[in-house]
Amino acid sequence: MSYRPYYNTQAFSPRPQGFFSHLPPVVSTLIKVNVGIFFAVWLLHLDAVANLFALSWWGIKHGFLWQPLTYGFLHGSFGHLFFNMLTLFFLGPETERAMGSRHFLAMYLLSGVLGGLGWIWLSADPRSVCVGASGSIYGMLAAFATLYPRRQLTVLLFFIFPVTLMAWQLVAGLAILEFFFAGNQASGIAHTAHLAGAFAGFLYIDQLFENTLLRKLWQRARDYAAQRPARPSPPPPPAPDQAEVDRILDKITAQGIQSLTQAERQTLHRASRTF
Repeated sequence: MSYRPYYNTQAFSPRPQGFFSHLPPVVSTLIKVNVGIFFAVWLLHLDAVANLFALSWWGIKHGFLWQPLTYGFLHGSFGHLFFNMLTLFFLGPETERAMGSRHFLAMYLLSGVLGGLGWIWLSADPRSVCVGASGSIYGMLAAFATLYPRRQLTVLLFFIFPVTLMAWQLVAGLAILEFFFAGNQASGIAHTAHLAGAFAGFLYIDQLFENTLLRKLWQRARDYAAQRPARPSPPPPPAPDQAEVDRILDKITAQGIQSLTQAERQTLHRASRTF
């Protein structure tokens, strides 16, 4: 009988790691769902079905009230999908770990919904359709910049020149660009959805960690109002003349109170408060 050494290969060799294994659960699931839906629509030619879930004035008018939620899982092109998921892949994990998975998912969905509603309210053309996770991605960017405002991020300007900015500078710059181009509907980009989504993400993270910017602004407004000089009260009306009061009382005695005019009644009322 020959001797054959035995050992557990799993104890010594590293277990193969999947592409999504290092990602937290919500980020991993969101990337899979977005990519899966995109290729399902493309390969199965489900464009007509997808239009029921894209956001539009027509859809909201006809009762498709799920569209502000579902439009964020559809994308119009591979490039649109790629850059949204790339941002989610790099910045999403740290944001989810800081917020917790439940809050991260709530922030992501809320930013998308409010981004879509902002687009509908501010700039939607009745004939246009909005798709894409950009509202949610901008919300995540704003949340990341609120959590890590001085974190250094390197982006490729014009996809060529590397530029390093702090997170708050990047988000502020993007917000300025989005605001500047918000009125240009011909671009086919839902700039107002980006802005509304970023605002929603910032508010969510601000309230979650009780930075309470809104509370601070409200307190400052109250402090400012308290420091303003109080408006002087109007001077009290002059006290009625005693002789006039006596005349009115004599009139009541002789003719009854029903004989008094409105002016005499007011004079008597002032006298009752003065004397």
